[in-house]
Amino acid sequence: MTGPRLSIIPARAATDPALKPRDLQVLCVLGRHTDDLGWCTKSQVKMAGEMGCARSTVFEAIERLMAAGYLERHVVEQSNGRDAPHLYRIILDPVHPSLSSLRPEPEEGDSEGSDLADQSAPPAGISAPPAGPGPAPKNDPLRTNLRERARDEDEKKIEAEGWALLKNWPGFDGMPKEPAMKIWRTLDAEERATARRRFLPWLTLLKAQRKSHVPAPSTYLTEKLWQAVADPADAPPAPVLAAPFGKAWGARRMAVLLAGSGPLPPPKGFSAKLIEEGGKLGQREELSRQATYGYPEVSRMHQLAADAKGWTLRPEIEPGEAVLALMAQCRVGSDEYWAWKALHDERGWPWLPDPGRQEWVYFPAGGPDGLKAFELAVRGGKDDAGGREAAE
Repeated sequence: MTGPRLSIIPARAATDPALKPRDLQVLCVLGRHTDDLGWCTKSQVKMAGEMGCARSTVFEAIERLMAAGYLERHVVEQSNGRDAPHLYRIILDPVHPSLSSLRPEPEEGDSEGSDLADQSAPPAGISAPPAGPGPAPKNDPLRTNLRERARDEDEKKIEAEGWALLKNWPGFDGMPKEPAMKIWRTLDAEERATARRRFLPWLTLLKAQRKSHVPAPSTYLTEKLWQAVADPADAPPAPVLAAPFGKAWGARRMAVLLAGSGPLPPPKGFSAKLIEEGGKLGQREELSRQATYGYPEVSRMHQLAADAKGWTLRPEIEPGEAVLALMAQCRVGSDEYWAWKALHDERGWPWLPDPGRQEWVYFPAGGPDGLKAFELAVRGGKDDAGGREAAE
């Protein structure tokens, strides 16, 4: 017999009613390849081939394993933008439900420690005495936490605005942007706002000057090249970062799906055999391959959203107000949510990644029945049969 002899997985998974048999199988496949720290890299396509199922089945099992706390996933980004096998870590031990119940054992001869160890913990539910009418002390933990949270939120906003500007810098696809981000963090708020606001007018100036090369983003920031252009009142908006699962993010995602899939790589091995045999299994495999390979932009949006990262929208591709007006909140796990999932499966569209704690996501209003109105708005009120104006 060749191959791994053991699979290291948490024993609690064997009797967890929240897991499906396929989930446990995927966990076992990953457990055959983990290193001493529980990490491995494995292609979902190869796992599907080993298990004799569709890649979408593996994907859904991984999503459930992550939600149940058995698996951690880290997306691997290649410089050329192509997909790469993700990194997975099997979580052998769950988070302790009550760390406060654990107390250190007293050292030998430590009478005070022994007395404390013999005392029972105070009953649950007893809160601290209310604060007095005076101001909170300077070392108040609540005040400190609020200050730290505000600082962290500001830093996240600065990071998001910086990546929205630098991510798709013309002529620098696949090039590292971190050096420019280091410079971006040193700018003050007014400089950052001006750099973003004048970015597109600056590109327009380069085009008018027939420049064949766009300076590097680090040069733009270090030399403050935005000072070469005025700040007109009608300056085009700077790129924005659409929050994952939000209104603009969802509108862009649905618009890309409605535009149709791109070319697919030729099927191989077990996948090619299923498609050649036809029938329901063959059709399902074709739809699964289309969802996996046919929408690279959507797949990339999903990868970033799984890590709580948004998607950069430039003015020329940003959904218009008429399109955004047709987007509505959809509660995760609701009947409408699963109706959208069924439509995605039917059309061979990639389904949303695990929304985590996100309670709401955005889809066209009215559920799948409202998709036609959304599609007409995306097309500017024209149908897809020849550009005729849609009937009122």
